[in-house]
Parts: sequence; structure tokens; C-alpha cells
Amino acid sequence: MAGNKRRRDTVSNGSDKPDNDKSSQQNGTTSSLSAVESSGDFPRGGGSTLTPLEYKEAVTEAKREALTGTDEAEVTKASSKPSKKKKKNTTKATSSNEDELSSVSIESLKYKSLIPGTLILGQVSQINTLDIAVSLPNGLSGYVPITSISEKLSQRLENLDDAATGTDSEAVDHLDEFNNFPDLIDLYHVGQWIRVCVTKLGTDDTKNNKKHVELSMRPQDVNGPTEEPNNYTSGSVIQAAVSSVEDHGIVFDVGLKNFNGFLSKKNIGDYKFVEGQSLVCTVLSKDQRTLHLALSTPDSPPLDGLPSVQAILPGNYINVLITDLKDNGVVGKYMGVADVTSDLFHCSVNQTKDLEKQFHLAKSSPARVLFVLPGDPPKIAVSFLPHILSFNFDSAKPQKLDQLDVGFIVNTAKVTHVSPSLGVFCDVGIPGIYGFTHISRLSDKKVANVSSNNGPYKVNSVHRARVTGYSYVDNLFILSFQNSVLEQPFLRIEDINVGQYVEGSVLKLIPQGIVVTIADGINALVPSSHMSDIALQFPERRFKVGTTVKGRVLTTNVLRRRVILTLKKSLLNSDLPPICSFEQATPGIRAIGVLARVLEDGAIVEFYNSVRGFLPVSEMSEAYIRDAREHFKIGQTVSVTILSCEPSERKMRVSCREQNWDEKRLEQFDSISLGSLVSGSVLQKTENSVIVDLGNKVSGVIALGHLSDGDLTKSTKVLNKLRVSTKITDVLVLRKGQDKRNITLSLKKSLINAAKEERFPKTIQEVKEGVKYAGFVRNTTDFGVFVEFCDGLVALVPKAYLSEDYVPVPGALFKPQQSVECVCLSVNLQQKKIFMSFKPLSSNKQRVTEVLDSKYDIEKPVDESIKKTYDYTAGKVTWGTITSVKASQLNVELAANVQGRVEVSEVFDKAEDIESLNKPLKNFKKGDKICVRVLGIHDSRHHKFLPISHRVSPKQFLELSVRPSVMSMEPFKLETPTFKKGDSVIAYVNNISQECVWVSVTSTINGRIMAMDLGYDAEVINSIPKHFFGGKALKCTVIDTSKVLGLSLIKPVDGYESVKPGDKFSGRVMNVNESGAIVHLPGHLTGRVSRLDMSDDYDIAPNEKFVRNKYISVYVMSVDVSNKKIALSTRESRVNPQNAEVKDREIKSIDDLKPGDVCRGFVSNVADQGLFVSLGHDLVARIKIAELFDTFIKEWKTQFQVNMLVRGKIISVDHDTKRIEMTLKPSKIDESSSITTAFSDLQVGSNIDGTVAKVEDYGLLIKIDSTDGIVGLCHKSEVADAVVNDISRLYSVGDKVRAHVLDVNPEKRRISLGLKSSYFDADSDVDLSDEIEMKSADESSDEEMAEDQQSESEADEESSSEEENEKPAPLNVNGFDWGDSSTVFDKPARDVSESESEDDETPKRKKSKPDNFNDEERDLDEAPHVPADFERQLLSSPNSSFLWISYMAYQLNLNEIEKAREIGQRALNTINYREEEEKLNVWMALLNLEIAYGTTESLQNTFKDACAHCEPLVVYEKLCGVLIKSNKLDLANEYMEGMLKNFKQVPSVWTQYASFLLTNGSEDTARGLLQRSLQSLPKSEHVKIIEKFAILEFKQGDPERGRTIFEGLLSNYPKRLDLWNVLIDMEVKQGDTAIIRRLFERVLASKLSTKKAKFIFKKWLTYEKEIGDNKGVDSVKQKALEYVSGNRED
Repeated sequence: MAGNKRRRDTVSNGSDKPDNDKSSQQNGTTSSLSAVESSGDFPRGGGSTLTPLEYKEAVTEAKREALTGTDEAEVTKASSKPSKKKKKNTTKATSSNEDELSSVSIESLKYKSLIPGTLILGQVSQINTLDIAVSLPNGLSGYVPITSISEKLSQRLENLDDAATGTDSEAVDHLDEFNNFPDLIDLYHVGQWIRVCVTKLGTDDTKNNKKHVELSMRPQDVNGPTEEPNNYTSGSVIQAAVSSVEDHGIVFDVGLKNFNGFLSKKNIGDYKFVEGQSLVCTVLSKDQRTLHLALSTPDSPPLDGLPSVQAILPGNYINVLITDLKDNGVVGKYMGVADVTSDLFHCSVNQTKDLEKQFHLAKSSPARVLFVLPGDPPKIAVSFLPHILSFNFDSAKPQKLDQLDVGFIVNTAKVTHVSPSLGVFCDVGIPGIYGFTHISRLSDKKVANVSSNNGPYKVNSVHRARVTGYSYVDNLFILSFQNSVLEQPFLRIEDINVGQYVEGSVLKLIPQGIVVTIADGINALVPSSHMSDIALQFPERRFKVGTTVKGRVLTTNVLRRRVILTLKKSLLNSDLPPICSFEQATPGIRAIGVLARVLEDGAIVEFYNSVRGFLPVSEMSEAYIRDAREHFKIGQTVSVTILSCEPSERKMRVSCREQNWDEKRLEQFDSISLGSLVSGSVLQKTENSVIVDLGNKVSGVIALGHLSDGDLTKSTKVLNKLRVSTKITDVLVLRKGQDKRNITLSLKKSLINAAKEERFPKTIQEVKEGVKYAGFVRNTTDFGVFVEFCDGLVALVPKAYLSEDYVPVPGALFKPQQSVECVCLSVNLQQKKIFMSFKPLSSNKQRVTEVLDSKYDIEKPVDESIKKTYDYTAGKVTWGTITSVKASQLNVELAANVQGRVEVSEVFDKAEDIESLNKPLKNFKKGDKICVRVLGIHDSRHHKFLPISHRVSPKQFLELSVRPSVMSMEPFKLETPTFKKGDSVIAYVNNISQECVWVSVTSTINGRIMAMDLGYDAEVINSIPKHFFGGKALKCTVIDTSKVLGLSLIKPVDGYESVKPGDKFSGRVMNVNESGAIVHLPGHLTGRVSRLDMSDDYDIAPNEKFVRNKYISVYVMSVDVSNKKIALSTRESRVNPQNAEVKDREIKSIDDLKPGDVCRGFVSNVADQGLFVSLGHDLVARIKIAELFDTFIKEWKTQFQVNMLVRGKIISVDHDTKRIEMTLKPSKIDESSSITTAFSDLQVGSNIDGTVAKVEDYGLLIKIDSTDGIVGLCHKSEVADAVVNDISRLYSVGDKVRAHVLDVNPEKRRISLGLKSSYFDADSDVDLSDEIEMKSADESSDEEMAEDQQSESEADEESSSEEENEKPAPLNVNGFDWGDSSTVFDKPARDVSESESEDDETPKRKKSKPDNFNDEERDLDEAPHVPADFERQLLSSPNSSFLWISYMAYQLNLNEIEKAREIGQRALNTINYREEEEKLNVWMALLNLEIAYGTTESLQNTFKDACAHCEPLVVYEKLCGVLIKSNKLDLANEYMEGMLKNFKQVPSVWTQYASFLLTNGSEDTARGLLQRSLQSLPKSEHVKIIEKFAILEFKQGDPERGRTIFEGLLSNYPKRLDLWNVLIDMEVKQGDTAIIRRLFERVLASKLSTKKAKFIFKKWLTYEKEIGDNKGVDSVKQKALEYVSGNRED
């Protein structure tokens, strides 16, 4: 480099092609070219044997020597050497040069290769507020902060910052600067070329490992050494920052010491420059202190030489000599000094291998410098792409890139070229532009390398790809083949449309709202006001981290990278189009928005994309609103209509009122006239008004004061009674506004009646003097009261005419909207003034009376004594004619204009008077004249009885009575009858529903009969409409008089005390599970139907028998008043004995059972000692393990589950202890037995068949076929004739064998067997075809298979039969089991050697304690009968928990509960502290006592003490088991929750709780425990706990869900043979042969060792034999042979 500096002037002023000879002579050196010539290799005549490449190398060598120079001493030494050596040295130098060229590696620009100081040519890809995103070569990108653009721009920013923190005067001085400060979008545009320098890699945040590249555009950073202006010659590219804009041109800061740049005005064009703007320019010429610049010189030739290597900067257009072509690019030389490279991205447009057609060795090609990596020497990369060669600082974004947006999916992306280390290039269907997929984006899985000839990404292969970005510099689409990217909804914020529905998961909750992840790398904010339509007090309860939510996009801000969502249901469910801009806000359209601000005179409504409109208070409602803040709140959702919009001024007015007036609506509006009566329905209620729908979207408003004639309190009551959609008739039209099309209504009766009588004037012409009118007070003044009539007509009542008495303040007596009646004093038509009077006028009294009295005229009365309608008074006896007979009433005509009715309850006094209860009114006929008595007025609109408080007017409907007691009442007095519980009444049906029947007791009193109180027949209740119809008379009993009169047709039920065993009721099914059903009974009681009492046929499942919310007939079995429990039965033999067919008889007591009885029951518990089966109430039979099956089954527990139906035979019945023993063995239940061989039949020397039950080091335990579980021992020495070191190599559990009986010991019941081949004859019928011997080279390995087989428990002795050391039976007091071992939480059953056998006489090893225990029990049975006996034995055995518990049981038999508790406490204080097991037994006895006889509080206290002295987890488990057995499920669930809370780290706790929930019908809760357990347990336990939950699904839940869980496990752990084995076992129990065989094939398809494969094949073979499929057996054998042969070939 030093040589370059020394020779810079000479080289820069010389020609591009110097004379090598002359140069050599001047420098005193001999070039390699001259050395070759002097060697005599050139023939005479000037011909040359050098190839063009060799000649070019020689020329470049001469250039290099001219640039760098040589040392004088070395020159002299070299020239003095003989020419022969020179030739040799020259040859070596040439060879070294070729090696150097061939060693040049082509490197693409990578993030790892970037270092600070790297200079790069880039293009602007995105412009943000505070930085510029730059597209770099090879798909990289970086960011230029606003402070790194130029020194000028940074200085302007500092001035603004100083002004902001300075005084007010300084701020005023810099106000213009602030207003004129440019935005980056005004300085640059996308696609513009810039030169940048890498200043920083990564971020300051240590937690954030993002690959961030920070760049600089300042000329001082990107233009090379600041003290070397000579590096820039004509045609060089330089980065320049606008320093000032002058009249004659632009002055630039070029970052060089003592040099400026200048751009003449004639070269500016239309481009506008801003101070501080940094641009790429071309140097035209250079004088002493100025570089003359141009924006672009597209016709300038490439540079053949530059002053130095340091002058080679990005953007320069140079000539490159091609020296090598490689698969991944081109290698060249520039000026013979600098190695330059071009990777596959930039050496060819279509990125193909056929580079020889485009480039030729030893030929120069124009290129543009792309980047320079600092180093010694620096690494220089160039580009040959046309769009880069045609460089222009103002280059726009390529138009073709717009044809495919980011996120676009290309369905047929065809691979055109493959780079093994980079990725693949694809044809995306756009001519001239290709796509590139990096190797890391080919698949979601890691791809190490790719090949162009084979594999999924070979040339011409087609793939689905997604455009993830553009590389402007590379002119490529950046693609991805990853499925995760293809399925991603959004790749960038620009792709998200405002108003779009999106789904995401809650990331976190912050004070401002919720952060939701909607796509990879894209988070959105849900503001607090948009979480819900209502304010959430605890949002964290509803929106938990990870919860999936559905929202709608409110706004997006690409510059700030923000997305705002809403979760309001009103916005999500709205079908109205979203308003996203003011241009979309067309007047007349409907839209939905949210109130952003609420003012007194209106509100600001915000729509999507921050578009806002103003909602005036007058347009908020049809009713009058004084202050909007009283009715609306921020965040409220409103539906509005756009009234007007001015997009240019961004102004909009909206309205909540209906604005769409079509022809039908206008016609309806015009048809409504002032003063008329209309009808409608309540549309909306506000605090001060009611909006009424009048039809065809026309609505009117009734103010609060116009709801009644009363004061404000009465009007408020009317408002509260009104409901939305309530029908309203006879509504008076007060006012009608034509401009705003609003209608004001009134419900004041005085005004409505006046309008009917034409006493409610609409115009002043209708007002007549002396006539009395009705109106309402408009307002009051000091001189009088203004009264308003229809259409705003107003009259004045002077102060003198307000009252007969003096009224000093009219406002104190009269209130606005108060109903009044006044008489017209005078009318002035000219002045349009009306004067009225509240005082009666004597001169007009008769005239007014005549007018008012005319409305009560009667027309054609049936009773001729009636002259006026008001003659019908309460108690009046008159005549009427029946006009129609209905089921529940008689319609009667009293006169032509007076109607009435006789309700059916007002016809009869006693039930005996009713001829037909179904049709009480059948004896009345139409046209009959009957005598009736007037009771009151019937309000047909509200179906209510009203007393007569005013004169009866025409068209009023009268309530009548013909009851004899009412007709004869003198004097008449209308009283409402009162009832009390137990009264008998007659009621008549008037309405029905699914849950009750509504009846009429009198015309003024209605009652209700609940469905369960309608009778005992459930079929009748389930079809109420069929049996209870209108008018039917019912004899009822009053059961409730609180709110609604409650009646019943059955015996009243009042508490649990009133229910007796044997009662029958109708109840409604509330819940159904495997244990039975919960039934709701009359009197708000609840009972339970157990599985035993459900049906006479146990095969009927609860879901078949019961349907939720259906009514059933039940029979009361027992009542527990203290615990509020009722046991019910739905057996036909109980409910309907006449039609009952009993398949499973009801076992009422232990006396109903005797040995030999065969019966069925339900499993209540699966314990280590066997099964417990419920046969009846408080009757539980025990089935020992030995009595379960005829054959040995190791995992017997999996064959049973709680509530499972089983069939067995009673073995023994102990009436004293209430113990029942039972067997499930088919051989004992049925007469035919598969047991053909007894122990006595086994003879020494005979051959028997058997199955290997256990493999031990000392020998084999073999279960003998056709026996009652007899097991014999084959010692290790008798397995084979040869010595066997490892028996497990020869035999496995489950193998079928033929054995020879060597010895039989009847006393000890032991059998010795032998398997030696010498024991059998040559003609032996042993079939060895069942065993497929599989041997391979790896059989000798010591590979462990603990994970491949289920664990086998060790045998305690060499037993000849399945035996169990029988434990002492638990005590039973009053039918209660005191044992602590019958819970569902017991540990897994011990080995078969510990199974039950009552005939065992030989004590077992390590089992001395149970024998002592049996002795104690035997002594106890003989001795203790009184407390003295117990005390005596406790002196000798103070640590025996059995004695203590027996003593407690003795006291309980005497009902001495407190003494039993005291004995328990004595036991705890007496037993040695080392005897933990004995103490635990006593604690469990105390807990059992509290469960049976104590309270919840006493149980809790005892439990806490037990946990303090014993292992808490053990106490929890045993207590929960006892509670479950006692059927106290709610209490058991409570304690299980506590156990789970305290022992989250214990896996068995989770599975135990899940098993309990699944058993009791809480499947969803049980399945939710899995996710909770994974959060609490360590990761090492995750696989095991997931496996346990999957097994539970198979056993107690949904097998399909279990399969799904197992498949998820196997996808993550495909080599776990133990998981495969468990899944196969579960499927075998399901019984689907096709699924099982597929599982075997799948596991064998994976790579297994021979030993493992042998295990699987044997298991498969055993299964095929069990199902009896001979073809399957042959197929398995064939597959095994193929597997063996395949392994041998390998």
C-alpha cells in the first residue's frame, strides 16, 4: 500500500496502456514479460507463442509494477543473476500467481462477514419517521438513523433540540426552523441509490439478539480517506450532502478536507434540493478546491484505472478482467492489483451455470462496484446486472416488482438454478425477474444442503412459495417454501386491512390494554376501552395469557409499526360496512362507531382508521336530551347515519336517528294526523321518555310527564312497567314536525278522552267560547299559566282565573306537563290569543254540562232501566245477553255500546255444582239472557281487573259475575279473598307452559301450579298441553302465598320431614352420570337415584333411562332428614308393580342372599385386595383376586372400573358381620368348567402344557394350563441339558412351553418341572412352530429393555399356586367399613404370588407380621366381650392398632360416640412413635368415625391433626378414598382440590384426581388437569403424566382422545418402545383388530434391535392366537422370518 502512495502521481497521469519495456528500463527492473523474451522462446519474425491470457497477465503485471514499484537493492540483485535462473524464478512466480488467482474465493455479503467500516451500495426500500431502511446486496437490509444522514441535518436537529429546552424567546427564534424542518419522505424516495457505511451491528439490548445493521450516509464515512481528494477522478461516484442552495447551483459537503462539491444549475433539472440531504453524484472534473458534480452520467465509459486501491468505492463503474469462472460466480482483476469477485446473484440475470456464454477469460467486462470489505487486501465485490450498470441516483423502484406484493403466494415456482450452500433460484412468472429462496427458508426443518440433480429441490422442480420481500439491489423476489410462512395470515403490517377480522393469542396484559400476537413478529394492542362492550373490572380473569381471541382491526400505522384491535362484540358482529376514510363516508349510509369524547352538546364518534365525526345532541335520540353526558359515556358503541361529510376539511356530522326515508316510510308518516289516536310498540326506553314504533320505521316520543295524568312519581312507575316491544294503543299525537319528521305523543287519559270528544283543539279556529277543554301546563309565569293543546296551540289562564282562592305564586300550584281542564273565556283570531279559566263560569255551566254529559248516552240496553252508561256501577244487578261462549269465559252484551264478560271463576261457588270439570261452561248457550252483577272493569290490554273509580263510559269492558254467593250478597262489598297454606280451592286453567300451569281462582286472583305438583304420573306432566287445556276446573291445595299464589294437585310437600319412605312423586331429572341421576322433587327438594335403583334391568344405562329436564315417576326408598338426602327408586317394580318385569331383583337386606345365589351388581371400588361390588343399599360384596378369573391375569385391575356391571355367585354370607363373599369365576358361576386338571391329578413323569408366568435368575415360574391357577417351578438347572447362564435369553413371560413333572409335594402344594429335551421322546408332540427364533449379531449385546416391557414385580417365593397372605378383615360396625385399604388410591397390586388364598398354611418369607396379626385377631374373637377384656389385652399389646380400633367399634355398637373418640385419642398417645403404620390406622379410624357420625367441622379438625402427625399425602389419599366409598362426592372433591393444591409436584395426585372426575362425569374438568399438571410438574415427568392421562381416557373417558394423546407422544418420541407397548395394550382392550395390526406394523417399521423386534413379534403372535385368527398367526410368522432374513442380509 505504501508503494501505491509513492507512485500515485505517476500512475494517475500516465496512459491506460503503458509501454512495458520503457517502464522496465526506467525502473531498472526486468518484468516477467522481458524475461520470457530474453530466453529465446520467441521465434524470429515477431511471432509470439503466448496465449491471450498469458499476454494479459504480463500486461497486468507491468501495471502492478508501475503502481507498486520495487526495492533498488532487489532490482540490482535480480539483474545480476544469470538469465537461466531468471527464467526459473519467473516460472515460479507465474505459477505462484496462478495459484493465487485460483485461491480467490467468491463470498456473498452475509451478516457474519459484515464489520464496521464496510462500504456498500444500496437502495432505499422504506422511509420511516426517524430512519431509512436500505436494501443491501444478497437480501440483507440495514437502517440509516436520521442523525447519520449528514452533518448538516444533524446540526439542524441539535438546534431544534436546544430551542425546545431553552427559553421562550429562543423557541420563537427557531419557530421557522421547526416549521421548515423536512420529513425524510420529502428527502428520499423508495428505489433511490445511496452509498452507506456499516457503523454498528446488533442492538444495545442484551436480551434482543436480532441481526440489526446500523448504517451511515455521511460523506465523511462513505467517501474513503478524508485527506485523499486525488482518489476521485472524472467518472468517479461520490456521496455528497447538500450544504447550501445558491442561485447559481448547489454547494455540497463531500467529506474531503479542504474540498467542496458543486452542482451547476444547468445540471439540476427539476429535482428539488434540501439542506442536509445526502445524494450520490458523479464527478465531472476537479480543480484546486472544488469537485464539479453531476447527478448522473449514464453515457460515461467504465474506468480502466483509478489512482489507488483505496479509490475503488461502491458505485464506481469499472472494467474488470475476467480471470476465472466458477460454479458460484466470477473472479476478476482490476488494474492488475485488486481481486474482485461477483457471486451468482450479480454475475448473471437468470443465475444459471452457463456463465461461459456471458463471460470470456482474459476479456474485460464492465461492472459496478457493489461493496468493499475492509482488510489487507480489501475484499471487493462487483455486479454485472443491467439495472445496476445503468446506474442513476434517482432510479425508481422497478415496476415489475409491483406485480407481486409481499405475501403473494406463487403456486408454481419453478427451480431454475441450485446453489448448494445458498439456496435455489426460481422462475415466478415475471419476465426478467427471478425469485430466490435461501436454504434456511426451504423448509421448516433444517436443510443442510441441496442438489441440482436430485432431491426435492432439484432443477425444474415446482413448489408453492410466498413472497416475503424484495431485494432491490439484487432485483429478486425473496421467497419462502416454509409451510409456516405459507400458512401465516400476515407477513407485514401493510398486508393488514383496516376493518379486517383477525385471530390471535394474548401475549400479555399491560395498563393500556392487551397485547395480542396476530402473526409471527406482528403484535397488536387492544385498548382498555375496546376489550368489551362493558367495562371489565378484572380483565385478567377473562383474557389469560395464551387465550385465543377474535378481533377486528381498528387502525394500522406502518411507520410506527402499530396495529390497534377491538374485541367489542358489537363491532365484531356488525354487518355494516366499516368507515375507514372520509371519502367512504357517503351521506345516508349507516355505520357503527365508538364514542371517543362526550360533550354537553354532543359527542365525537370514532370509526375505523381514526376517522371521526360529530354527533350533535339533537341527533342523539328521538327524545329530548339536555346534556349528552347524562346519557352517553366514552367507549359506548353507537349505530349512526352519516348526515354530511367534507373530506377536504375532514369534517363529518352523524345522527343516531333513523334517516332513511323511503316511500313507505314517508307514506306512513303522512298518514299520521295531529290529534289522532295511533297504536304501536315500545322501541326504546330512556330515563325521561319512551320511543314508540308506529310502523314502517316511523317512531314517536312520549315524554315522561305524558305517560299519565298523575304527577312525576306516577309517571315514573308507568315508565318502569313498560317493556320493550310492549304493544300500546290509543296514543294521542300531540305534535308533528315536518322538517325533522319527528312526532310527539301522549298517553294522558284526559287528553285522549278529550280528543275523542273533540275537546282537544288543534287550531285556534276550533276553540269556542264557553266550551271546556282538556290540556296540559306548558309553563308558569308570575301573571298566569300557559296551557298547551294539540300542535303547540297555547292559551293563557290569567292569574285571577286560576282558582277561587288567591294564588300568589302560580308555579307553586301548577307544574309543567300537569293535566288540566279549562273553559274558554275569549278568542282573539286577529292577535291569535286565547284566554282560559280554571274557575267554573256560571253563565256557561249548563252548556258545558250538556256537552260533557252526551258522551255517556246508552244505546239499546238489555236492561231498560239503564239510561246512561255510568248507571253501571259496582254491585249493580242487571241483565245481559250471551254473545259467545269461550272455554274460560262468557262474553255478554249489556247494551249496544257496553260489553262485558263473565270469567269462569265467577260462575260456580262449589266444585259439586260443576257438571263437567273439563268443560264447566258447556250448559251456557249463545243468545241466553242472564242476570249478572257488575264487579268492575276488565283491562283487556293488560289482562287485569280494575275497580270502577270513574263513570263508566261506552266501549269499556265490564267484569261481571253470576256466582250465587255474589248475586245474593247484600249489601254488596267487593273484597279480594285471602288464602293460607292448606286451603282447598277451585281453579280454572287459563294458560300453560312447559314448567307450570297458570290458573284463575277468582276474577282478581291468578295462581300457578308447577309441573311437579300436577300429579304423580310423569307421562301426564311430559305432555301438559294434552291434559291441561283452557277452562278446565282443578281441585287444588294452596302451598304458597308469598308472591304468586302457589297451588298443587298432590299432597303438599313441606321439607324433608314431610317425605316418608313409600311416597311417590313426579320429579325432574337435573343431572345424569354413571352412578345414577339427581332428581328435583316438589317442595324444592332433591333426591338421588342410584344405579341399583334405576331399573329392574341393570343392562339399561343411565343415559338411556334418563333425559335431562324430563319428568319421571319416582318412589321414595329412604329419607335422611339430618343430612337432607332422599334415596329414590325408578324401578318399575316400585313405581308400577302391576306391569313390572324384573330381570335383576332388588336385594333389600342381607337376608335376601344365601350362598349359591347368582346375582349382578356394580363395582364400587377396585382395591389391591380385590373388587367391592354393590348389591343393594348398604350391601357390598367382596371378591378376592383369586375369585376373579379362572386363569391368571397379571394386570387384572385394568379389566374393571367403578360402576361396571358384573355377574357373580355368592360364596358365603355372614349375617353377624354383614360380610358377603362373592366369586366371578365362570367355572363356579356356570355348571360347565374349563378346569379339567386338579392338583391331585398331576403325576410325576407326566408331561404338561403351560405358560411362562415369570422369569427369575433361579428359574422359571410356569402356570399350568387347564388348572385353577397352579404354578410350578422349573429350576435353572432343569431348563436345558446344557448350562444356561441367562434364562431370559431363552424364555420370556407369556411363552408357551411343554414341561415334564419331576416332583409333586401335596403338603406344600409345590410342583417341580423340567424343560430338558432329554425328558421328552423323539416323537414328542411339542409344536415349536409357534416360536420364531430370531438371532443376529447383536444378540450377544447387553442391551437393556427396561423401557420396552411393562415392569414385572418380583416373586416372594417359589410358589406352586397363586396365593395371597390374607390380611385381617376390616371391622364392620353398623354396616360401615373401618378398613383403610379399600380406597381408589391404593398402590398397584402386588405380584401374583401375593394373591388371595384362604388355604395357605405355609408362612411366607419376610411376612412374619401378618401372622402375628392373625393371631391377635384370633385371640380377639375368643376373648374380648366387655371393656375389661379390651383393657387387659391392650396392656399386653399397647401398640396394636387392631385392638384399639376394635375397642372403638365396641363403643360405637353401644352408641357411645364420645367414648370411641376418647379411645382413639388414647391410642394415639399410647402407641410408640416408631409405629407409624399403627398410628396411621388409628387416625384413619378416627376419620371414618367423623365421616359417619361427626360434622364437617369435626372432620376438618381431625384431618388437620392427622396431617400434622402423619404423612399428609397418605392421609389425603386415604380420606378421599373413604369419602368416595361413602358416596360423599362433593366433600371428596373438596379434599382432592386441597390435595392437588398442596402436592402439585406429585404426578400420582393429578392422575388420581383425573380418575375421580372422569368416574363422576366431570370430563371437561378432568381433561383440563393435564395442562395444569404440565405447568406444575418438572419436564422429566411430562411424558409419564401425559401417558397416564391417555390411559385414563382409554379406560374411563373417550378412547379416541386417548389415541390422539398417544399419537402426539409418539410423534415426539418415536423410539420409546414402552409407549408403543402401552398403546397396543390399550387398543387390544378396545378390540379393533385393524387398528391393532396397524400399530404392530408401524412399530416394526421403525429401526429396532433384534431383541426388541422379537418382543414385538411375540406379542403380536400371542394376540393373533387369542383372537383365533389362523391366517393372522401365519402372517405374523411370515413377517418375522422376513425380518430375520432382512437383518442377516444387512
